Amino acid sequence: MSHVAATAEPTVGTEHATGGAFGIKGVAWAIFEWARNPYYNVIVIYVFTPYFAGDVVGGGAAGQTVVANTIAAAGLTMAILAPVLGVIVDKGGRKKLFIFAVLLLMGLCSFGLGFVLPDTPGAVALGMILLATAYCCYTISELLHNALLPAAGAPKSLPMISGLGLAFGNIAGVVMLIGLLAINYFTTWAQAYPGGIGPLSGPIVAIWLAIFIIPFFMFMPDQVGNLGSWRRGAVETFTPPNFKLWGKPPVLNYLWSAPINAAEFVVQKFRESPNVMKFLLVRMIYADGIAVLLTMGAVYVAGVLNWTLTEVMIFGITGSLIGALGGIVGGALDGWLGPKRALVTELTAILVILTVQLSITPDALLFGMVPSGHEVWSGFGTGLFTTLSDVVYFLLIVPMAIAIVACISSSRYMLVHIAPPERIGEFFGFYAMAASVTVWMGPLIVGIMTAASNDQRIGFSGVGLLFLAGLIGMAFFVKADKTPEHMKVADHS
Repeated sequence: MSHVAATAEPTVGTEHATGGAFGIKGVAWAIFEWARNPYYNVIVIYVFTPYFAGDVVGGGAAGQTVVANTIAAAGLTMAILAPVLGVIVDKGGRKKLFIFAVLLLMGLCSFGLGFVLPDTPGAVALGMILLATAYCCYTISELLHNALLPAAGAPKSLPMISGLGLAFGNIAGVVMLIGLLAINYFTTWAQAYPGGIGPLSGPIVAIWLAIFIIPFFMFMPDQVGNLGSWRRGAVETFTPPNFKLWGKPPVLNYLWSAPINAAEFVVQKFRESPNVMKFLLVRMIYADGIAVLLTMGAVYVAGVLNWTLTEVMIFGITGSLIGALGGIVGGALDGWLGPKRALVTELTAILVILTVQLSITPDALLFGMVPSGHEVWSGFGTGLFTTLSDVVYFLLIVPMAIAIVACISSSRYMLVHIAPPERIGEFFGFYAMAASVTVWMGPLIVGIMTAASNDQRIGFSGVGLLFLAGLIGMAFFVKADKTPEHMKVADHS
């Protein structure tokens, strides 16, 4: 069994998986994030979506509404599909075949974004369809990739492998963003293309994915579920008694039976695995806080500190680059403290740093205690980040980026640590679902508090409530034994 686990051949179980964090399997699993993550950084956050909202849709409220509705539709779709897919993953066939199909569709959608051009008939609808489809594929691929983590190495190596994946993903995002900036400024063909680097970012990301995903498929061992077939897994999941039909008439009752079964399924999982479900609930809360920091942090600094777009982009690139260290730090803390104590430490750090950030205005630090509006340097002659407020806020990205990425890494390993290994795909379905279905919660809190106070700083402080609730929940309501669940199974066998 150990010989089989050391190759790229499919395996049924992972209780005898071997290999270190920097072994060929561990690196192959981690390089998946190097290949895939630039899609999110480039397309969803920094390049294509802002271009799409501004140049294609028309900018302003209309552009923001179209993008928000697109992401909401994709999020709702995944909220419905992710937990069901998680169950089927544990029963189905080869995961790598499924991953290939999903990434192929995501790559084709990304390539198609190159044809979403300004003043082109149907460009808005095409862009929405491609973005929503690729977003769903991204989420499904994350579910499947996470489910393969236990096969990537020996149990003691999994925390570092998880962190290594996050590090690769962050570094790849930085490389891609810097590369796109260089292409945009130094190549005439990109400048001459309608829309510039905005639409071109889609095909470039697709080519990057196609090239760098190859080592994953070559060297990462595959797994099959306990039924060994996707067809059998789907049939068993959607037929009685596993899928209950409520009321009549036949066929149509599937429409209302699905949400009823979903609600009953969640309640059942709380009864069967209360600790795992409590963790997923707590993680859902603070993950929304992380989402707000990542997606609205640029809006905050631009509004409160009056940073230019260039300063915001440099801030984002720096945060991504420094965040690569967070994956390593998270893996080290998981191994040293255990995932629960690591998460408590990371959430505490985020809360403290956020409080200091909220204390900064263009004129003062620490809620007015220290004057800081004066210029302290010339920014190497660029005029960027010249005041004390700018410098302090910029430097705070170092500990904040490390804490955020470490928290993401520790959260993923925490689930592997406490979940029954034979149902890891099922729980990663909930993991993905929570990230999709409640992505609106954080922005809603910030929006309500901003509107009520008419103060951007007070409004943004609402994100702190999510981290505080997550910290309390993690510290007092979630348990984590010293020995991971997958090692208990190995010891028992």
